[in-house]
Amino acid sequence: MGGTNLDSPGAVIRALLAPDLPLERWPSMDRYASRLAAELERNEADLDVRLTAPISGVTVEPDGPDPGGFGRIKSSAWRELRRYVARYWRYPRRVRHMKGDILHVLDHSYAHLLLGKRKRPAVVTVHDLLPLINVRRPARGLRERLRNRMLHRVLDGLRRADAWIVGTEWLKGELAEWLESDEAIHVIPFGVDDAFFEDSEETRRETRARWGLPQDAFVVLHVGSVGARKNIPAVIAAVGGMRDVGFDAWLLQVGGVFTQDQERELVTHGVNKAIRSVGEAAERDLRAAYRAADVLLFPSHYEGFGFPVLEAMASGLPVVTSGAGGLSEAAGEDAVVVSGRETKPYVSALRRIAEDAAWRDDLVQRGLMRAGRYRWSEMASRTAEVYRSLV
Repeated sequence: MGGTNLDSPGAVIRALLAPDLPLERWPSMDRYASRLAAELERNEADLDVRLTAPISGVTVEPDGPDPGGFGRIKSSAWRELRRYVARYWRYPRRVRHMKGDILHVLDHSYAHLLLGKRKRPAVVTVHDLLPLINVRRPARGLRERLRNRMLHRVLDGLRRADAWIVGTEWLKGELAEWLESDEAIHVIPFGVDDAFFEDSEETRRETRARWGLPQDAFVVLHVGSVGARKNIPAVIAAVGGMRDVGFDAWLLQVGGVFTQDQERELVTHGVNKAIRSVGEAAERDLRAAYRAADVLLFPSHYEGFGFPVLEAMASGLPVVTSGAGGLSEAAGEDAVVVSGRETKPYVSALRRIAEDAAWRDDLVQRGLMRAGRYRWSEMASRTAEVYRSLV
């Protein structure tokens, strides 16, 4: 498939990169899309990279008006309906009419873009298999039935790809089991921005003052959404456990807004007055958060890769994680991995980091070395090789 003759001198491959629509506001997906596009344009001279939609300003500053008409939806009343129309009708029509030698869907959630008549090879980056997990659960109510119907379309499209990219060997195994083959599944770990290795624009003291965090407190950071798989109850209980044994422990949550149940958990564990929450943070604030905290606690039940683990390591922050899914692979032996779902081991790990400076410093140094091996330039180079193998 495809019309490009790679044997021709100066042959150029037109690569269509399909990011999530800006209305999704998913920082990790936007980060992957923006970094891949930038590195391909910078380093792969035989590629003509075209985006099928603008990338959200969550991770990059907006550059003028939205050329695709897929901008942010401010009205909550119509958000869900308009999101479905944009994602499942308007966007596929737009992509179908764009010219290119290969299509790379940058998030498996948009694999439905591959449905319909195919005119070029396609690659999908699979970040996790949550769509498959969700459709296997009994649907409760009209909204979940509609969601599952759409997810079945996503999974149908995902099967039709010519190649798949995943960030970890663990996820390759999960995907291969579903596809019943590991052929054409490429493990290409994601990268860490150079900016995370550098000092933030403001000092640790300035960031804590800006967010009202005590200068001498032991600050536990959680980065990401607050959905069920993120195991927020364990984060809250662990911080509460630290306070119970005499530490002035505070929780800094970046990237999500607590639910009513989680707000009640904060009260139950005595953390409600020792919490700072930043729902949607610019990247400079995210980098400042890593520098202002004392540890990243990331006890997710399920992750395909886990950007925050490596970002924290690059920022000189020790990491305590569950190791679930692809987390153990991303973290390796350079983070504290707590198995099981009990809270006490998390409290013990946090307490040792707070009390044992030598051990903490060793974790920091090992984490810095590990994060340094994950580079966007390497990810882009290997991704370009996948394109070349298909056209």
